[in-house]
Amino acid sequence: MRRQIRFGVLLALWCAACGGGTPEIKAGNMPDGGNFSGVYFSPQYGTMNLVQNGNAVIGEYSSEMRSGKIQGEVQGDLLRFEWTEAKAMVSNRAQETKGHGYFRYVVDASNGDHLIKGEWGLGDQEVGGGPWNAYKAKGKEPKLSQGTSGGESGGSESEDSSDDSNEGGGEGDDLF
Repeated sequence: MRRQIRFGVLLALWCAACGGGTPEIKAGNMPDGGNFSGVYFSPQYGTMNLVQNGNAVIGEYSSEMRSGKIQGEVQGDLLRFEWTEAKAMVSNRAQETKGHGYFRYVVDASNGDHLIKGEWGLGDQEVGGGPWNAYKAKGKEPKLSQGTSGGESGGSESEDSSDDSNEGGGEGDDLF
């Protein structure tokens, strides 16, 4: 019995020393030439269009399985955001899921590709839901639908979204 108590005390002290919580995600310096504005391809969430204006970022993502919106704030190489995703109609009511997440902007030193690497969480959690990574397409301008909030960026960019959304061939041809 005495060993169990000592073991329990040691385990509690060890957990307290470890922090027991989620590690703090800290911003670093934005890589040269880095900016979150762009068109991205995410293996997890499909095509993403992000528009950065100062420290504010708004965006949309869509794949065959899901679509949603992102809104957040940049500090250095770190974008902390809220996401909202519409779900299919259930009992004639649309369902919405919300959460938080973060992206870190990275330039791959081996090939110069611009990437975002991050994670998402449900509700107020910034982590715990899974990875969210994407590759930035070269030479593509982001297009947002009129339903995305954010003033001029949302409305004016969607007006010509069908004109050049597939320049250069099939979708994904000019990634990297």
